[in-house]
Amino acid sequence: MNGHLYSGWHDDSPTERLPVVGRRPGKRNRLATAGIVLVLLAAVSLPFSAMVAFGVLFAFAALFCAAIAAWRSRGGRVPNRGRAVTALIAAPVLLVLAVAMLPPVDRAASERTAAATAEATEARAIAAVEQERAEQERVEQERVEQERVERERVEQEQAEQARVAEQERAEQAQVAERERAEQEQQARARTEQQAPVRAAPAPQAPPQRPAAPAPAAAPACNSSSHYVNSDGNCVQRPTQAASAPPGATAKCKNGSYSFSQNRSGTCSGNGGVAQWL
Repeated sequence: MNGHLYSGWHDDSPTERLPVVGRRPGKRNRLATAGIVLVLLAAVSLPFSAMVAFGVLFAFAALFCAAIAAWRSRGGRVPNRGRAVTALIAAPVLLVLAVAMLPPVDRAASERTAAATAEATEARAIAAVEQERAEQERVEQERVEQERVERERVEQEQAEQARVAEQERAEQAQVAERERAEQEQQARARTEQQAPVRAAPAPQAPPQRPAAPAPAAAPACNSSSHYVNSDGNCVQRPTQAASAPPGATAKCKNGSYSFSQNRSGTCSGNGGVAQWL
């Protein structure tokens, strides 16, 4: 009695019932039941054209579950062998039917779908390239703008430095000019303090020009070539000549030479005196 696996209670009566050797109580082959359920779902899905694809999936899953359940139930190790065998037979049939009932593939539609997919992929690639190019252009523009701003800032700083330097040079020149003026003023003041007081020189009278010798009195004064002056003397009228003739006292502005004995009225009719002789 002790050699039987999973034996229950027993006594010494000859009518004792022993449990089945090698079978665990309570263990069930649930994959067989799952295979039957999937077969039923596949069968229900086949009449509906929209559910045929699901019928293919249900039939394939039922075949998988039935195969495992049949393998586990060999030799009577687990129950539900009948369910497993039923699902294993029905699942391939339903799978073939479901595949046969699938709608035919529209190659034109497939080609259009593939072309549309390819175009969409190409469009996305082109858009990505354009976006990358735009991003590069934006980065380049930002770099150029930053360089321009930096260059303008440097130029402004240089201009400001040049203006400050020019202002400093102007201030230094003004300071130097004031110092030079002060030094000159101080030197002039020292010179005035050191120089002795001198009397102002008396004005000198202009040198007297010797009177021209009076011409010899003529017995008569020819009015065409001479005239009688205020002193009653007969004086020769102004004469045009290349050089000063004897007795001439002044050269008039018109080029003639006057023989006037008085400065008053000399060359009055010939433009005035140009030079006294």
